[in-house]
Amino acid sequence: MGHARAVTLLSFLVSAASPWRVAAQCPDGSPPPCSRAGARAPAPNSVAVLYLDNLSPDTADAYLADGLTEEIIIRLSQVRRLEVKSRFESLRFRGHAAAQDPPTIGRAINAAYLVTGSVQRAGDRVRLRVALVRAATRAQLWGDVIDRASGDLLSVESDIATAVTTAITGQLLPAERARLTRPLTSDPIAYEAYLHGLQLAGSSFDEVAQRAAIGEFDRAVGRDPGFAAAYAATSVAWMALADGFLPPRGGYGRAREAARRALALDSSQALASAVLSAVALALDLDAHEAERLARRALALNERSATAHVTLSGALLAEGRVDESVDEARQGWQADSLESYNDFWYFSTLLYQRQLDTAAALLERLSSILPSADLRAMTGWLRAEQGELRRALPLLNWRYYGGQYAGTYVRALVAQGDTAAARATVDSMLAARTPGYYNPLALARAYAALGDTDRGMAWLQRAVDERTIWVGVIRVDDQLALLRVDPRYAALERQLRY
Repeated sequence: MGHARAVTLLSFLVSAASPWRVAAQCPDGSPPPCSRAGARAPAPNSVAVLYLDNLSPDTADAYLADGLTEEIIIRLSQVRRLEVKSRFESLRFRGHAAAQDPPTIGRAINAAYLVTGSVQRAGDRVRLRVALVRAATRAQLWGDVIDRASGDLLSVESDIATAVTTAITGQLLPAERARLTRPLTSDPIAYEAYLHGLQLAGSSFDEVAQRAAIGEFDRAVGRDPGFAAAYAATSVAWMALADGFLPPRGGYGRAREAARRALALDSSQALASAVLSAVALALDLDAHEAERLARRALALNERSATAHVTLSGALLAEGRVDESVDEARQGWQADSLESYNDFWYFSTLLYQRQLDTAAALLERLSSILPSADLRAMTGWLRAEQGELRRALPLLNWRYYGGQYAGTYVRALVAQGDTAAARATVDSMLAARTPGYYNPLALARAYAALGDTDRGMAWLQRAVDERTIWVGVIRVDDQLALLRVDPRYAALERQLRY
């Protein structure tokens, strides 16, 4: 799942799905369009950090503006007295905030305060112009021009977050001051490498981008071996590679190693604890331990999107579907620009058969999802709505290790093209020779063909290889044929669910 922004295909896919709009509802229960935030007054301590404009002549410096923006959002989110708007809300005004009136933006984003500004690099100097504005009155409560050497940006986001919080709340509490001012690293070059790695990891979900991000994080910890946040970010990148591009044991093993290193350096690293939750579910087949670790992450940071999503995965594996959907929703609300959060919330809605809500969610995400992701998710939704013929052109058996391959084969069988379905399964098998292809995809495909013996064999292999996808086998309708097989009970006993 990538982070690329809107593409021309999106409007076609959304308009082609117009029947959704008749009965669909937004994820919060309201009817579409899902943009009714202005219907209520903003919370008095609500703030939106609009993306800083990159005024540097080199567009490659965009990672600096974006990275600083997102670090400011993260810092402010650590102040529980503030209601901080997500990156998704801020993204709508990226590059356009200066042309719009603060009251208009405030109503649209439902925030009482706005943080705006710009970043400009010139030689070895970086200039930031930042302001805090009361949206309704346009009054500037705080503003500053920060002019520093490129190597002296270490405390910029914490300085800004501290000033913003003080201006809104009047006074920082001691615990808030400690959180806001704690430095990530003392090495400026390591810090820039870390920001660059975050930008790469967020630019695309593909293997090249994630490995490039790991390279930047490695450079950061090479300069500062105590950089806990960089190790935590590394663990997330390895987790992104596992299952889709790497065998799970290798990918999740590297993720566990990096997360443990992060926690050894900083026991308050909620992100690292959340990664360990996912790893426990995958490698140890232990949903109960995964739940414990996810709840520990939320105790460290109740607004951690990753912690909510990993807790959702553990709960789904345990068969607690309603609770899983609720946690997935909270993870999506905390950070809906992280594509996996979008995908997972959408998936849990389908597993719970909340098809109208899933349709409304997909419509809202259509402006930010990459075309490949939107096509695949649209195809899955149409298949679950019983429209297999309309689903088929949107599905691809190669997509992310075979995520929707079972649905693709099922659609071929439904239109009577069994020969093409079997040929697709042969191609899926061949894909495992030069690289990695998820065994659960093959279990689903054989189930679609009605081949219980091969389906059970590949389901067992999915357990043996430790794909985290095993966490959905109790609720995945594509595996219903296999769950009634007498051999399934013995397989399920291998799971610590």
